[in-house]
Amino acid sequence: MITPRLPKAERGKAWCAIIEIGPIRLSADDPIHEVLPAHLELLIAQGIHYEVLKARPNRDEKLRP
Repeated sequence: MITPRLPKAERGKAWCAIIEIGPIRLSADDPIHEVLPAHLELLIAQGIHYEVLKARPNRDEKLRP
């Protein structure tokens, strides 16, 4: 999954757009969501800027040494 961080000023507009595409998941306290590539394509088409963050390891998975 892709984790974009949206600028505070554009979160409302972006949220309304991306929920129409498909499921998203909150991945941190800071409004960072896991989305699909189609979500990013829509954000680009609407001129909404975002920053893609590195994926975090799944909390449920044990880290291997």
